Amino acid sequence: MHTPLPAATAPVVAGAGTSRVLWIDVAKGLSILLVVLHHAVVKNLGIDAPESLAGVVAGWGAVTSALKPIRMPLFFVLSGFVASRAVHRPWAQVRRRALSPYYLYVVWLLLLGAVFSVERLLPMNRTQDLGELAQDLVWASTGVWFLYALAVYFVLAKLLAGLPAGWVLAGAAVLSASSSAFGIEQWNRFSVLFHFTYFALGALAPRLVRRLAERPAGPWGGAPALTTAYVALTLLLWRLDLPTSAHLLVASVVGVPLGLRVAVLLARSGPPARLLGWVGRRTLPIYVLHTVVLASLLHLPPLLDLEQGSVVRGVLHPLVLSAVAVLVSLGAHWVLLRLGATWLFALPGRPERPRRQAPRRSTEVRASSSEGPYQVSSRPSTSSQGERSASGPSASVNS
Repeated sequence: MHTPLPAATAPVVAGAGTSRVLWIDVAKGLSILLVVLHHAVVKNLGIDAPESLAGVVAGWGAVTSALKPIRMPLFFVLSGFVASRAVHRPWAQVRRRALSPYYLYVVWLLLLGAVFSVERLLPMNRTQDLGELAQDLVWASTGVWFLYALAVYFVLAKLLAGLPAGWVLAGAAVLSASSSAFGIEQWNRFSVLFHFTYFALGALAPRLVRRLAERPAGPWGGAPALTTAYVALTLLLWRLDLPTSAHLLVASVVGVPLGLRVAVLLARSGPPARLLGWVGRRTLPIYVLHTVVLASLLHLPPLLDLEQGSVVRGVLHPLVLSAVAVLVSLGAHWVLLRLGATWLFALPGRPERPRRQAPRRSTEVRASSSEGPYQVSSRPSTSSQGERSASGPSASVNS
């Protein structure tokens, strides 16, 4: 039987009539910030930086490439984790959970497709014509693939929920490890195929996820040892030159627990934890809007002038752009909600009421969104785009 951890280990904060487990929101906040930072590096820095800062560009590229087995895998583990009870409920009670992310995917596929049909400077996976649009409705290739994947993964997890979780996870891991063998040119389509393992882990083995995150392991939760192991494993895998899918899967075996432990540690940090948790409850507007902000910045006077070849400015450049992209995205979201554009961030219609159930122990955390870790309220008071190649872990400009 799972024994709840003390509050110091699993901090909670009040929220909307229930309690929230803070480390989940913190982990969501970390994940979306890493996504924005990645895009600031691979999309903007390479364009803004002069040749004299090639070393800085390469250094940032190595850092964000090394974080790839943590960024989206962690996001999908959290998505599955908060859906762990829903995958066992009748379809009539959970249809919005499948429909909502696909609805949002279609909305933002069309809107961002229109924006980036005009804005051509930022490196993007662009939907070029109606034929590609039809294909993207069936299998996402653009930067909003995460929303498409959430819908598909939930349906798959629900269909497979009656089978032994170990067999499902083993089969999903084989699919992930062999994804490179399918010769998929579009990186985002490769990502849709590759990441189901992580959603299935959260949805079908939530107790394991919670143990990985919350089990005490000394004052630092085992994070230093995991960090050392992750760095060593990353260096080893780069030397082995494995296929992309095998490289990412093996690295994530350490990377995902590391991300979970870091989130739990940060959840004890007071104001930083509250800030990260606040961001983690508003990931959807950041996710769908930040590339528009990054693209706009390419047409404005530079926030940091890199033409003088300043290494310090080169190092700070992606961090500053990421902060601006997050703040502007959240500001735009605030304005859009006050203009009544709630349909941009939530499936219209009255949400289904969950059935009243007798209290019971559960590994599902009520704190997280009914729609996964990109949760955002439609009320004003609350609240990855890339290249076509999947040839290697350092080649992608996507999340």
